[in-house]
Amino acid sequence: MNNINLLLAKEEDIYNEKYSNLSLIEKEITDKSITNCQFTKINLNETIFKNVFLEDITFINCDLSNTQFIECNFRNLKFQNCKLLGTNMLNLHLTKVNINKCLCKYLNIIDSKIKELTIIDSNCQESNFYNIELKKVIFTNCNFNDAEFVKTPLNGIDFSSSNISGIRMTIDSLKGIKVNQFQALELTSLLGIEIVE
Repeated sequence: MNNINLLLAKEEDIYNEKYSNLSLIEKEITDKSITNCQFTKINLNETIFKNVFLEDITFINCDLSNTQFIECNFRNLKFQNCKLLGTNMLNLHLTKVNINKCLCKYLNIIDSKIKELTIIDSNCQESNFYNIELKKVIFTNCNFNDAEFVKTPLNGIDFSSSNISGIRMTIDSLKGIKVNQFQALELTSLLGIEIVE
C-alpha cells in the first residue's frame, strides 16, 4: 500500500505500512510516529524529517541522499543497500540502527546520542561525526577514508577491519580506539609523532 498522503500529513501517525517504488523528492515529513513500516526503492532525496519517531523501520534500496533528519528518534532501523550520500542527522537519538552495504559518503551525524549502531560493508568516506555519544558500536569492513570524528569518544570501538586512511580525529576521540598494527602507524601522525628509520 502506498498511502503517500498519510505519510506527508502532519501529525498523522503511521503503522504497518509498506511503501515501494515512489519518489518523494524535497518533501517534509514532520511531527509524527512511523512504526513497523518498510520502504523499498523509495527516492527520498532532499526530504526533511523533523521531529519524527521511527521505530521498526526497514529501508531497502532507497535513496536518502541529501535527506535531513532533525530532532528525530530512531529505534530498530535497518538500512540495506541504500544511498545516504550527504545525509544530515542532527540532534538525534538512535537505538539499534543497522546500516548494511550502504553508500554513506559525506554523511553528517551531529550532536546525537547513539546506542547499538552497526555499520557493515559500507562506504563512509569523508563522513563527519561531531559531538556524538556512542555506546555498543560495531564497524565491520567499512571505508572511513578521510572521515572525521570530533568530540566523539571512540574508546573500545574496533576499526581494525575498516579502511581509516586519512581519518581525522581529535585527541579525545582517539583515546582507547582499537586498530590493527598498520593503522596504529598511520594514527601516530594525529599525535604529532614522526617515525624515523
